[in-house]
Amino acid sequence: MKDDLKLLLFAFDYALATPGHTDEALKALKSFVSEVRKTQKEIHVSAISFNDGEEIKIVNTPIEKIKLPKLCVGSKAGGACSMLDKTSKLIDDVGIRLNDTPEEERPSRVILTIVVFGRDNASKNCTYERLREMIALQRDVYNWKFYLITDFSINMEKLGIAEEDTIMIKHAEGEWFKQPFAELSEKISGQLQ
Repeated sequence: MKDDLKLLLFAFDYALATPGHTDEALKALKSFVSEVRKTQKEIHVSAISFNDGEEIKIVNTPIEKIKLPKLCVGSKAGGACSMLDKTSKLIDDVGIRLNDTPEEERPSRVILTIVVFGRDNASKNCTYERLREMIALQRDVYNWKFYLITDFSINMEKLGIAEEDTIMIKHAEGEWFKQPFAELSEKISGQLQ
């Protein structure tokens, strides 16, 4: 494995882009990227959004080349999302790509953060049980780390993500993202050392 190479994966709910929160989300993400880059590691990013017809996928892009608005601005924010389908697809796609990558070129650490609002789910091909099994396999066999940013603790329980790896969003005016992404950058920076 390439010791200095780390891969950050993000599965984003498009509710990040709800009117009135886009600027705040972008500011929090930019601050997050700035903090993570201080680790002096080679960091690549892959991201996917949940909403059907609004998929964004950035595959294995160096963090300094990420265009942040692409991660959180959508025209169809809100409503139920296909979180289970899209997150399982991201895990499958990255797993296949890493399996096809020579061992010496693989990242030494893979960290997946799921950002989801509410409990609605429009997934058709994957269940909570299946995604929970996929998360457990990647965590226990391949040493992936999983974080969850959510406003409903039931998501943590259904996905099997530990309480200490779950960051709760508090719906405070103008502060939805500052605290969660600051906490995430602290957790991820610790993982990248």
